[in-house]
Amino acid sequence: MKIKRFSLSVLPAILCLVFLACSGKKTEEVADDIPKDELSGNILIWDWNGDIQMKFAENFNKIHPNVTVNVQEVAWDDYMTKLQTSYVTGLELPDIIFGEIAWRGALFEMGICENLEQAPYNLDRSLMVKSSVPLTSDPSDHIVAIDMQVTPAGFAYKRDVAKQYLGTDDPAEVGDMISDWDKFLEVGKKVSNASDGRVKMMASLGDVLLSTLSQNVVDYVSVSTVDITAKVKTPLEIALRMRDAGIIGNIEMYSSNWYAAYASKDILFYEAAAWCPPYVISVNDPDGSGNWAITTPPGGAFNLGGTSLSINKDSKNKAAAWEFIKYVYFSEEGSAMMYELTGNYSCYQPYYESEYSPFNIKGPYDDFFGGQSLVQFYIGTAAPQAKTAKQTRLDSIVDATWQKLIPVYMSNSSVNAAEALDMFIEEVKLRDPDITVK
Repeated sequence: MKIKRFSLSVLPAILCLVFLACSGKKTEEVADDIPKDELSGNILIWDWNGDIQMKFAENFNKIHPNVTVNVQEVAWDDYMTKLQTSYVTGLELPDIIFGEIAWRGALFEMGICENLEQAPYNLDRSLMVKSSVPLTSDPSDHIVAIDMQVTPAGFAYKRDVAKQYLGTDDPAEVGDMISDWDKFLEVGKKVSNASDGRVKMMASLGDVLLSTLSQNVVDYVSVSTVDITAKVKTPLEIALRMRDAGIIGNIEMYSSNWYAAYASKDILFYEAAAWCPPYVISVNDPDGSGNWAITTPPGGAFNLGGTSLSINKDSKNKAAAWEFIKYVYFSEEGSAMMYELTGNYSCYQPYYESEYSPFNIKGPYDDFFGGQSLVQFYIGTAAPQAKTAKQTRLDSIVDATWQKLIPVYMSNSSVNAAEALDMFIEEVKLRDPDITVK
């Protein structure tokens, strides 16, 4: 077997997260242009959903039969802790490292990922979908990863609910009705009145804040100073206006009730990244096929989530690791395979102009969305709109902070935007006392 999958116990969490750069370590050189039948090696990948990588590896091994792909299951919640612990204690790291958006900034600041723009990789960033470039760049502006998928987001909705309360289910017409947050608020009031307060515009205040924070792409980190006000003030103001108007549900985000709300007729809009149709919407509303659509959110599309793949600087299997990443995630053929198996959209721009282009075929979840072309929305419309920025370790702190404070903001309507901002700043200070927060 060329594909191996195994699971090891996750190492205990360390109390202090250490961000160190690798330096002075001798690493294996990667040879250029290795013939397919001569490439060999044992690739170790840490993944929280190894089944997908194993499917990719089966196809990869048809081209490179002498490469063994080992997929080790590591829980999503444990991934970064295990990586940091293993690095600090000198234990084995994977050849291919995943960078989920929640911890990608912290990963890149560790300095353990290969610069893919240098020889022998020689990655050309002009071949990447533009929104992926900042998201895969380290603090020195080097590309150190390949995005597993492009992740622009829109607002999904159920067609029957839209027809009942908006008078149309047409994505362009619905998008025009909510083209900015003021319009979204006014539509919400009308929907609330028409449904006697039963139908809400979104399930949770967290849905609104996540969307507005994702839209507010600003450079808010400078050395040891973090301008939280620039990052969260406007998003908080928008979210609390929606709360005060009574148009947002009171469901805890990411709870079982929140996932169940995808099948509800009482919620109108759901933020939906490109990975949501296969992994969230269709899973949580299995009887909703044909009843979904997606449109541009108030203020335009934004980036949401995503996972990247990097090569460990100390890997002894760099050539094999790079060939695997290139084949699956950065080639026309591999991108087509990934789209067919997962519905994910590649970050490899030439794929969309090639004979394999998903624009030329019906997508695997188009029927679920009433025949709407999801690739046309996500790649043709949303991706060019979605602003992105380099990730930093502070992004994970901001993410953890809003998730902690959302229940407070929702349960206590007396908390105004200024007070909410003060609470946010204080929480960030508690999470990282060494930084200056303003």
